[in-house]
Amino acid sequence: MNRPEDFKRLGLNPDVVELWEDGRRRDPGPGLMENWYFDSIMEDGTKAVVVFLTSSSEKRHLAEDYPNLRIQITDPSGQHHESFIEVPAADCEIRKGECHVQMGPHSFIGDLVDYRIKVEPVNGIGCDLHLQVLVKPFRPGTGYVAFGDDEAKEYTWICFPRGRVTGSLTYAGKTHDVTGMGYHDHQFHNVDSMTTIHHWLWGRQSLDDYTVVIFDIVANEKYGFKRVPIFGLIDNTSGEAVFQNTDHAVCSIKEMYLEPETQKPHPKLLTYTYEHSGKKIDYTIRWKQEIEVRSSKNIFDVVDE
Repeated sequence: MNRPEDFKRLGLNPDVVELWEDGRRRDPGPGLMENWYFDSIMEDGTKAVVVFLTSSSEKRHLAEDYPNLRIQITDPSGQHHESFIEVPAADCEIRKGECHVQMGPHSFIGDLVDYRIKVEPVNGIGCDLHLQVLVKPFRPGTGYVAFGDDEAKEYTWICFPRGRVTGSLTYAGKTHDVTGMGYHDHQFHNVDSMTTIHHWLWGRQSLDDYTVVIFDIVANEKYGFKRVPIFGLIDNTSGEAVFQNTDHAVCSIKEMYLEPETQKPHPKLLTYTYEHSGKKIDYTIRWKQEIEVRSSKNIFDVVDE
């Protein structure tokens, strides 16, 4: 959704992401869910993921909020530490107009430039981190992807793709000082992605001169397997997006990988070609490591059909 009338209807400035856009965008209601996501890779090899959500997948059909958050830490040895926390809605404050998400003693607060992500230790796992955003926020078009002509089903996304991280992580009985690079995005949907999206590829890459953002969304059969090929190339010096695409891409799969547990094929080597406003980019991705496998068996304790 990147037409001038889309920006006007949604009250968005096409030239800049404003403070209110990272605040709450969806009121509580059936089918609505919103999240503020952060992840980082530290200089010592530690990886951390923190996400605050207004509801959960199994409760999003209800009219009220069911706030929760998750913190996941993978230490330098590869050991995984995780805590899932639910907080009563009465003990939470999620503001419109700014990114201020308070869930009991836990918080995700920022102003498009500086963010403080704090999780008081639960089950011995917590964090106190500062994210300093180093490039401008990236919003492809309006940030909205609509499914169907009536635009009643929307998937929305803006991101902050490159930042410096400092602070501490708590796990295994100790608090560890850390520094590294991090990422934040904000998603707010009025439809469950499992009912609209067949598959997607999402990620970003920090290079010396540029930051790459890719979010390749492929709709399900009901929507004709339509591809929404979001791609951004951001100059690290100016912080500006020097190339962005939402309209068309050629995706060529060069090699496939058969995942042993699910016996389902996945791309192992693929190339994207983007052309927009007289510029052309070829971007090749090769998978080197399988990090995690999720199936209906290990999520829902049922057997794949």
